[in-house]
Parts: sequence; C-alpha cells; structure tokens
Amino acid sequence: MLKKLSLAAVISVLAAAPAWAENSCGSEPIAPDIPSAAAIGQMPAAQATSAKHQAFLDVKAWQQSENDYRKCLDSDASQVKRDLANAQGQSKPDKDKIKRLEDQIASDDKASNGRDTEERVVNDYHALQTAFCSRGDVDKSSCPKS
Repeated sequence: MLKKLSLAAVISVLAAAPAWAENSCGSEPIAPDIPSAAAIGQMPAAQATSAKHQAFLDVKAWQQSENDYRKCLDSDASQVKRDLANAQGQSKPDKDKIKRLEDQIASDDKASNGRDTEERVVNDYHALQTAFCSRGDVDKSSCPKS
C-alpha cells in the first residue's frame, strides 16, 4: 500500500514538472493603476501633485520589474532552445521531450509579448502628466518644457 502511494506521489510530481518549468520567471508584473486625466483635474492641487508623483514612482518600479521579468524570460528561452537543440541532436530523439520544449518556447514567446500593456501605461501616465501640467494651481517645475 505504501509503495503504491509513494509511486502515485512521484508520478504526480513528475507530471507537474513541465508546468513548474513554464513558470520559472513567475507571473508578469501587474501594471500600476494610474489616475485618469479627469480625476487629476478634479483633485485639489496638493492631492494632484501627490498622485502624479506616486504614479511616477509606480511606473518606474513597474518598468524595473517588467525589465527583470523580460530578462528572465529571455534567459529561460535561451536555455530551453539549447536544450531543444541537444534533444534534437540525440541519436534517438525523445519526441515527447522535444514537443514539451517547443511548447515551452511558445509559452515564453507569448509571455514576453506584453508591449500593449507597456504602451497603455506610458499613454496613461502621459495623459495624467498633461492634465496635471495644464492646471494653473500646481508647481510646474516637473512639467516638460515647451
């Protein structure tokens, strides 16, 4: 009985191993929630200044996390591609292993295509900054010079 239970546990762990490998970089960082231009326009000056500064800090932190995540995906993809080349070069290639590695490459490629999110965050922050800088009651020293 104990042997059967142990065997079942080992099989379960081995079956889950490919899923662990696919998530070796963790999940993609969550983009910051940036106040809208309309919300900035309705806030008192001090609150708008604070919100703009916090959004700037949030975007910077998110960009660093996103950069680290992409570097991890790139590194992971490079290793998987090397593993795939090695698997394909064997005298008797393991078709299941090759398929799993190809699936992992596709998964990494899909995970690294977060450009839409990055563009949205940049556009949201730019809209916030434009709304903030168009106000007459705030310190515009952090606004772009025109």
